[in-house]
Amino acid sequence: MEDGSINLTVDARSRVCVACGNDRYRERGSLLNSRSSELFGFAWADQKATNFIRTKCGYIHWFLI
Repeated sequence: MEDGSINLTVDARSRVCVACGNDRYRERGSLLNSRSSELFGFAWADQKATNFIRTKCGYIHWFLI
């Protein structure tokens, strides 16, 4: 869409929000930092996750990649 939102499909099924019923998301990435990696300066090497945030209510779905 023009606003950058997407429709999320997982296992060939469109996902709607459990809180508001909206079907539009925005996508972003996050680092899953651990205490030890932060302590020793290796946070950049931690696992990454993809987040899908509902455009209407802000509910966040996390997916490990």
